[in-house]
Amino acid sequence: MEERLSKPNAPAVGTLIVTWNRRRDLLECVESVLRSTYPSLTVYVVDNASTDSSSCAIRQEFPGVRIIRSPENLGFSGGNNLGLALMISDGIEAAFLINDDLIVEEDTIEKLVSNGFHDPKVGILAPKVLLHSQPGVIWSAGGTVDPVSGVAAQRHCGETDAGQAEVPIEVDYAIGCAMLVKTEAIRRTGLIDPRYFMYYEEADWCRRMAQAGYKVLYVPQSRVRHKVTLSNNGRNHAPYYFSRNRLLYLETGGAGPARIAWVAFSDILRSAAVHAIKGRADRSRLMVKGVADYYLRNFGRMGSGA
Repeated sequence: MEERLSKPNAPAVGTLIVTWNRRRDLLECVESVLRSTYPSLTVYVVDNASTDSSSCAIRQEFPGVRIIRSPENLGFSGGNNLGLALMISDGIEAAFLINDDLIVEEDTIEKLVSNGFHDPKVGILAPKVLLHSQPGVIWSAGGTVDPVSGVAAQRHCGETDAGQAEVPIEVDYAIGCAMLVKTEAIRRTGLIDPRYFMYYEEADWCRRMAQAGYKVLYVPQSRVRHKVTLSNNGRNHAPYYFSRNRLLYLETGGAGPARIAWVAFSDILRSAAVHAIKGRADRSRLMVKGVADYYLRNFGRMGSGA
């Protein structure tokens, strides 16, 4: 049985939640975090220019939470960077990045810290992510990326949890919806690349951590529940961001123009054509635009011209 951490030997952890127009989910998420048994915890919320009074609701319900309101939607990457900069200046030793539609169990943070934080070779720790609506089904047990094609995949996604993901293991990346990151590692490798806006940014960040000598460790003893479905590809033009950012991920990993072009034309645009033929024109157009914007160097939020 693991010994419960006491405040003197527990590193200062900051839970960082980036939100955008999910007031109800956000309130439930923060409430779950505040039930945590972890003894040295501060909660930060970055409001990405929500229009549903999310910040006011948090301020009223949970006055101890630190709120940062962005004047514009900076996406997952930019929103987290706002919070991370403040947390580092506050002396936080580890940042627990979670989505606003996540439910944290009481011992989630404690299990992450006690199962790898004190290993100097570990920079990021990833909990087991289960479906909130089906807590016996795995959403993610860490992630892998094919180094040639750039295809990212969540380990054991959609599988019934039958003990197949109970061994701690080094993975390519931690899923962005829940990851504990040492601020020491952030100081060495830098913040999240804002060009991604959303999707692939966590894979890029974890790769940079690995290049700096840090491991990304999956910790099955720690669990969270995510309010997604197996058919949910996310909000906000996901096919566009997946297409564009996959090519950017390959580029930042050292892939040359020929390999990037091969992935763009033989895989992404070929898939876009199939979607068009099958009547999914909107998805097809987003994928084509993603490839075009990669080559036009239009990064950040779609349509921003960044």
